[in-house]
Amino acid sequence: MFKVAYRRVTDVEPFVYPACPTGEGALGLGTAAVLTAGVLAKCGASVKPTHIVMGPPRADGTCPAIGVTENTVFETTSTATVAETVIGSAVTLAADAQTVTATTTSGVFKILETDGAATASTVRGVFVEPPAAAG
Repeated sequence: MFKVAYRRVTDVEPFVYPACPTGEGALGLGTAAVLTAGVLAKCGASVKPTHIVMGPPRADGTCPAIGVTENTVFETTSTATVAETVIGSAVTLAADAQTVTATTTSGVFKILETDGAATASTVRGVFVEPPAAAG
């Protein structure tokens, strides 16, 4: 799950309440999501999220979420070892959109810190735009 590690400014992002899936397709706390046609959806591996889900769906079909900015550093775990040599590189999101991989090709989560633990490293970083496709 993505959670706020710290902010680089003293301001905090306000909660917003966009529409979100409910029931079986509901997005869990800390899910990286993208706003598409006015509805939150789970992010793909190489998609920079627009929001992080901050709570369960509400009765009105909306979810509390915060917008992703360059001023918020998030913490999560990895599905593979993220070594110190990866610091400064961007890794992809895992399939659950709540953790990251150690894959740096087309990454969107720039690693600022890692504990380097085997398999489930704790990492901190910021979301960045994926690299442009070579053409």
